[in-house]
Amino acid sequence: MKTTDDYIVKIAKALSDKTRVRILKEISSKGSISCGDAEKIAELSQPTVSHHLKILTDAGLLIAKKNGRYITVTVNKKALAEFTSAVSGSIKLK
Repeated sequence: MKTTDDYIVKIAKALSDKTRVRILKEISSKGSISCGDAEKIAELSQPTVSHHLKILTDAGLLIAKKNGRYITVTVNKKALAEFTSAVSGSIKLK
């Protein structure tokens, strides 16, 4: 069974890269984007962008939906809210 700390670390690792944060912000502001759009945002090669999207998806931060030949990604708002709650709940300031 995964602990809250494991969950926080998994998401934090996914967010530890500037490119992934930039991609996540852009998807959040637009609602959803195609993988091709993500390449333009990141200004990186397709394999590199795919790698970043996979990390964000595996962490649960993105939802990928296949639409014919294309994949559209959206932000998993529930996962972000749970992450925020987990961090604020486990780190108590005095």
